[in-house]
Amino acid sequence: MLTASLIGLTVLVTVAATVYYATYAERSQWLGPTIWRGRTDSAFVALTFDDGPSGDTERILDVLNNYGVSATFFMVGRQIETFPGIALRVAEAGHEIGNHSFSHPIYLYRSARETRRQLERTQQIIADVTGVRARLARPPCGVRTPGYFRAASALGLKTVQWTVAGFDWKKRSPVDIAQSVLNDVSAGSIILLHDGDSANLRDRTATVEALPLIIEGIREKGLQIAPLARLLNQERAMVVAKEGMKPMRKQPHA
Repeated sequence: MLTASLIGLTVLVTVAATVYYATYAERSQWLGPTIWRGRTDSAFVALTFDDGPSGDTERILDVLNNYGVSATFFMVGRQIETFPGIALRVAEAGHEIGNHSFSHPIYLYRSARETRRQLERTQQIIADVTGVRARLARPPCGVRTPGYFRAASALGLKTVQWTVAGFDWKKRSPVDIAQSVLNDVSAGSIILLHDGDSANLRDRTATVEALPLIIEGIREKGLQIAPLARLLNQERAMVVAKEGMKPMRKQPHA
């Protein structure tokens, strides 16, 4: 009996570990095609921001503009509804926009129908507010499921994870955030940062202050920050949603 119990426990642990790796590991390809790094045959890296837009997004846009840098913003649908003017500013500044769900759920705990609804709703909000159609998606916390991949494929979305992270969702100093990125960044790296907080509990002041350190440190390494589409060898990561469509020009909420 003891041996059978141990075998059963071993099988259970193995299955749990397999499910965790397949769904949570940012580089896993088990459930579907996942991009976690760009081209390594040139000196390009990409900056990406999750969980916005928020009030801090504008400060991040100011820094990017000062350095002449383009980035990709994986936006949450409900945040776009709250800050439509900021979302529009991101698009008008020429930055790429990706789909990061409507309400930032963990797809592992959502049905396939709800997962598709999250993606579809956000696609429509992005199109209505900014006038573009996202081509890239990043699932909340990087968690993918078979239902997620079916929905993303149906919507023409490519899944993009990350190579290095600033771990700025934790309480960290700007120097610590920057160092986490610069320690591991190399050609083709997709860098994960945040311009919002999915739980609306913390601002992104530390990320804003870390961004100049990151940009300057990347350049000191002889690397260039480029649009994510260039790393993925695509023309653009988003396109005009409909011919003649005019984006909604709303002011951000106070």
